[in-house]
Amino acid sequence: MMKRSRIALAIVLGIGILGVGGAAAYKAFQAQPSAANSLAAFAPQGALLAIESPDFKSLLNSWSSSEEEKRWLKSDNYAGFSRSRLFSRLGEAQDQFAATAGLPADTEFLQQVAGGQSLFAWYDIGNLEFLYVTRMPSGEAAKTPLLQLRDKFEERKVGDTTFYVRTDGDPARTVAFAVHGDYLLLATREDLLASALQLMQQPADATLVHEHWYAEAVAAGDEKPGDLRMTLNLAKIVRTPYFRSYWVQQNITDLKQYSTALSDLYRTPDNFREERVLIAANPGKEVASADLAPVLDYLPEHSGVYRAQAQPTTTAVLDQFEDKLLSRTISDYRDAHVAPVADLSTPDAGDTSNDISNLDERIDETSVVAQPRSAALSQLHDLLVSAHPEAMLAYSATDSQPHEGVFAPIHTAVVLASSVGWDQTAWQQSLSAALAPRLTVGKTGLTWQEHHRNNMSWVTLAGMHGLAMTVQGNVCVVASDEATLLRFLEASQHAAKAPKVATTIAGFDHRFEREGFARLTGLLDGAGGSTQSGDTPPFFSKNLASLSTTFQDLDAETFTQSAAANGATHQTVVYQWHR
Repeated sequence: MMKRSRIALAIVLGIGILGVGGAAAYKAFQAQPSAANSLAAFAPQGALLAIESPDFKSLLNSWSSSEEEKRWLKSDNYAGFSRSRLFSRLGEAQDQFAATAGLPADTEFLQQVAGGQSLFAWYDIGNLEFLYVTRMPSGEAAKTPLLQLRDKFEERKVGDTTFYVRTDGDPARTVAFAVHGDYLLLATREDLLASALQLMQQPADATLVHEHWYAEAVAAGDEKPGDLRMTLNLAKIVRTPYFRSYWVQQNITDLKQYSTALSDLYRTPDNFREERVLIAANPGKEVASADLAPVLDYLPEHSGVYRAQAQPTTTAVLDQFEDKLLSRTISDYRDAHVAPVADLSTPDAGDTSNDISNLDERIDETSVVAQPRSAALSQLHDLLVSAHPEAMLAYSATDSQPHEGVFAPIHTAVVLASSVGWDQTAWQQSLSAALAPRLTVGKTGLTWQEHHRNNMSWVTLAGMHGLAMTVQGNVCVVASDEATLLRFLEASQHAAKAPKVATTIAGFDHRFEREGFARLTGLLDGAGGSTQSGDTPPFFSKNLASLSTTFQDLDAETFTQSAAANGATHQTVVYQWHR
């Protein structure tokens, strides 16, 4: 029961703090019509975020009866979460709420107070201060165990409505509730509940609906709210220490450019669609867009992980080439939250390991000065500057068939489209120059071989590196191997050639990549040994792999971002479920 009670609170908090993307677990459903009027008209101003649903009880039942919920509670991902500091703090808050309310704040309690049209308005994330309003017939609300305990609470009145409040514990926690007509109200602050009842009896403009950030977000969103809608006052949220500590993506700098956001989740039997709107803090800033079809047309079936970007900078293109095709080394990583280790040792006199007393160094020989990486990339840099790519596609995928070796190879590619034609000879020279310092002396072995088949032509790099490349008019494709390049060329011959104007289009084939990811990370964790303390599972091979197993019925995810005429950024995320 403790496990389920902790997760009950985590479900509610997770929707608000981590975003509606987590709602992808609610697979089974019956669509319900949304009410015309928002319950935000009953919420006082000052909220950081609001979560609304036309039928919260249906959403909660969908999650509670789903296979995803059962698998997650048994997963390593949940086990790791249950030992985290965030989970512990949620548990403490839940226990304090239960002590004040006089009954367990578990899944059963959540089911009891879940009604139809509902609103969660969060006013303080750290202290978990919220107002909850749900549409529930008064006769049904009176039967809830919470209402049965009203004799243990102090009575208050707002107009002709009585509400009940109790403050207890150390630290002090407040629980307040009321029934007004067909609405059940629950809050963790007395003033929030009293203000909501006042607004129900005497409508006024001092409501969440009339706050600028909320009104602006709703106006930019779809007229018909989704099965779940979340609005966020990002200007205030990103400044809170709790959000900065617990926000999973850790992209606070990116979020600072937006003042408010809205996300609607729409569900069908085959997919969930999330429609997001982000309002820029400085609307005058222009967002680059382009037709991404010239690069997306090369995507083969089962495309692993890909991202198409409009108007990429030269630096962004070079970074992708280094990461996907040229360097193939372990990426540098430093935890920004961990201070560097200081070397406080005192060097011994005459220590030959000390740089200032290297006795093996010959003073009569000229030292070889290592050339900076920018020198090797200079030709490629100049080529990109002169062509100014309009679209870039970065791609990674594992083998579709089981591999006999120790590791499953990861196939990569970069596709560039420009307004001018590419020079294939210049590309070959630029790539050779970029690879030469790491592979050869005097460009030995950097020989390009031509190939032709079925009206297709391409070149491959002889030797162990094995790059493959082709230029087709304004499009250049560079792949990690010949087989990947051929898949791209074959896909382009069957593409629909329809325009796809956006700033970013990305995707992830979960069903295709799940097994390879689990196998590769398992081998890496096994070879390196577990560095986790206690019973914490390895992050990739156990924690994330178990989350992948939890959502094993999720086939793929696609992401599209585009700029609107009013300066807002629109994002569409589609979660495709296995039929």
